[in-house]
Amino acid sequence: MHIFDLPYQENSSIWFDKFASSRTPIFLDSCFQANNHLNDFNRYDLICWDPFIEIIQKGFKTLIIKDGTSFLSDESFAEIVDVIYSGLLDSYENNSLLPFTGGLIGYLSYEFGQKSTKDTVLPHARANAYKNTILVDHLEKKTYFISFDKKRDAELIYDQCLNHQKEIIDEFVITEPIVNIESFEDYKRKFNKIQQYIIDGDVYQVNLATKFSTKYSGDPWVFYKKFREINKSPYMAYLKFEDYAIISGSPEQFISVNGSTITSRPIKGTMPRGDDPKTDCDNYEKLSSSEKDKAENLMIVDLIRNDLGKNCDTGSVNVKKLFTIESYPNVHHLVSSIEGQLKKEISPWTAFCDSFPGGSITGAPKKRSIEIISELESFSREVYCGSIFYLSFNKTLNSNIAIRSLIAYDEKLEYFSGGGITKSSTVKSEYNEIFNKAANIEKAISYFRR
Repeated sequence: MHIFDLPYQENSSIWFDKFASSRTPIFLDSCFQANNHLNDFNRYDLICWDPFIEIIQKGFKTLIIKDGTSFLSDESFAEIVDVIYSGLLDSYENNSLLPFTGGLIGYLSYEFGQKSTKDTVLPHARANAYKNTILVDHLEKKTYFISFDKKRDAELIYDQCLNHQKEIIDEFVITEPIVNIESFEDYKRKFNKIQQYIIDGDVYQVNLATKFSTKYSGDPWVFYKKFREINKSPYMAYLKFEDYAIISGSPEQFISVNGSTITSRPIKGTMPRGDDPKTDCDNYEKLSSSEKDKAENLMIVDLIRNDLGKNCDTGSVNVKKLFTIESYPNVHHLVSSIEGQLKKEISPWTAFCDSFPGGSITGAPKKRSIEIISELESFSREVYCGSIFYLSFNKTLNSNIAIRSLIAYDEKLEYFSGGGITKSSTVKSEYNEIFNKAANIEKAISYFRR
């Protein structure tokens, strides 16, 4: 492993600009701002490009592309990732304390692992293996180029990092109005059906989403740069593939694994930011004292404790933080943190897949909630409510819940928004919450409206 120093840039998107036209570039973005409080969640950014292995779920088969050769396997995506990652560790495993030193980066769509018959635009899952990484550490104010290429090749790429000029044309325009695929009456009918399921004892909570779409021309990367200015969340991401891009503005961590410690930080409970300091403070206090939101959060905490407990040492799963409020540009969120110690025989990848999809975006109990979501939602969620992840060569894993996320393809821009419905929910407040959560997406879209 070769590590080179690069000049520190607070705005890490400058580094991505240099490689935005490369093959399959990826930017995992903590969206650090100098006036923000620095913590473990917004300390690092990473940029990768030109993968040397690609793994793509194609229906019930898995496509593997390596060294210009592609072949289909009957093995599942999860099994293929496990086998390929284990093989790569033979050559690239290291004990670096950096969070990512090269490895696999990809996503699981919400429908991954489900027997859904709905049409989808994106492959249900994708992972790319990268040998070269730019890693930005905002605490130490350092930037590293990390490479597993031969030293001479690594030096040539390092020179590119220093001297390569950005390759993109800064053009992006929204060409049509935003369309919501369902009316308030449609939403109300689904809301009432969920509440009846709750009364009947099927579920305690179900996350119901709706879908929005518009059209664009230009480069989605230009949109992402404006979106990150507006949204400022610690689990943002931009993934560019051959014919589509994923844009995530997520504030929520799904699963992280460091050593034997596995952590999940679900968000449940939302209140809009106020237009003035007094209103903002009032909304903060409302969320802090909301028994409804606390009950909703606690349901998901219990669900995730159960999910983690399947792969953790007995008695090691604990709630480290309960009902913490985190504030973002457009909303306050109620966040909890659950931690456990993985059994020795359980890999980070296995623990991640076994917990998927996240409880905060399905409901409780999870299995029945997923069935109800499938019944009521007419569309595929795609990557929304799925997860964007990395699996590093130093055996760390981190991932988000891909909320506040968009997909860009065929000059279409689609996004989703939703929330958890419980017995005490009211239809108007839940419907309004959909738009509160999507406000920053719509603000970014408005900036580019023709």
